[in-house]
Amino acid sequence: MGEEHGELKSWIRRFYDLLEKYPDRSKNAAEFLSFLRDFLKISIKDPLPIVEIMTIIKEYKPTVFFTLKKMANKNMMLQILTESSMESRVANNRLKMLVQ
Repeated sequence: MGEEHGELKSWIRRFYDLLEKYPDRSKNAAEFLSFLRDFLKISIKDPLPIVEIMTIIKEYKPTVFFTLKKMANKNMMLQILTESSMESRVANNRLKMLVQ
């Protein structure tokens, strides 16, 4: 799992970088969508923390999340992703544990 875990850690760090780099504006939804598409292609044995990722986007980038939700009308993958959520504190804790 070492190599898989390293790849996942790298992706989670990229996600946090994305959160810092892009302001909460509709035009930045494309950057998050691109990340999500690439993130979902990761091949690891354990489930990807996609619900955690979507929860954090919803909490910290509500405008981006709303824009993704509007795009979901034409994209089944996004429709499923934008309907997934959990408590934001739990999501943040899980992602931070994966990065350690």
